Amino acid sequence: MFQINWKLKAILYKIFSIFRLRYTFYFIQKYITKRSKVDIKKINDLWIYHTDSMQANNVKSILEVGAGKSLEQNIFISYRFENLIKQTAIDINEMIDFSLVNQASEQISKILKLKNKGQVKDLKQLKDKYNIDYIAPYNLEDLKSSDVKFDMSISTTALEHFTIPDLKKYLESLKIILTNKGLVSSIIDYSDHYSHTDQNISSLNYLSFTSEEWSKYNNLYLYQNRLRHQDYTKIFKASGYKIKDIYLGKTIKPEIKISHEFDGNNNETFIGWAYFLISKQ
Repeated sequence: MFQINWKLKAILYKIFSIFRLRYTFYFIQKYITKRSKVDIKKINDLWIYHTDSMQANNVKSILEVGAGKSLEQNIFISYRFENLIKQTAIDINEMIDFSLVNQASEQISKILKLKNKGQVKDLKQLKDKYNIDYIAPYNLEDLKSSDVKFDMSISTTALEHFTIPDLKKYLESLKIILTNKGLVSSIIDYSDHYSHTDQNISSLNYLSFTSEEWSKYNNLYLYQNRLRHQDYTKIFKASGYKIKDIYLGKTIKPEIKISHEFDGNNNETFIGWAYFLISKQ
């Protein structure tokens, strides 16, 4: 995997953010760092948490906020449920890359040993062949003004990139666009995402900084709220949701001294990731 010093990466992202070089950023991800490359060797275990919850709760329609470029999770859901689940995927910016979508479909269908649904080159074919509506630029505020309701909203490693106010606003908006028994299925990665491309730092590296210190490295292209497991639990409950199911990933051994702003005596501070299934009260 491509490796880069995390501080250098933060500086580059700051520059991209200041000069609004979004397409330059995507170009680098796809052709230089290969971070956008689709390379699926096995079905992602995290996707299974979502699909198991869909099956157990007889879900017929889902919304994904921040679907990304390859839609690989959505493609898997299409194959898994034979297009019987209506999917709506939205992004604040248009990110879909049909070449990556087709790569994902080819690889997933081979793993599942299912007939490939065929290549797509536009949004109509995506809808016709996979029952996926991709809409961008679009946000939850746009959906709130429509009459569309969803049985479930799903997200995989996305909520850790929300600011706290935006996270609370997101949860409030979902109450409006979910059905009465609507569910929110979320997988949250609690690790420092810079550690994904810099093996020389701890996966909890960002906990060693105070909020003021961390603001020097946080940026639009890799914003990390640094919320811990116990923080999400409190926010979900305070927003009026009931926790129906939860699965905790492994606890990460702290290899560094963490900032006084984090509770080093609470084991939940060091959980690597978690799955939440929550419902409207």
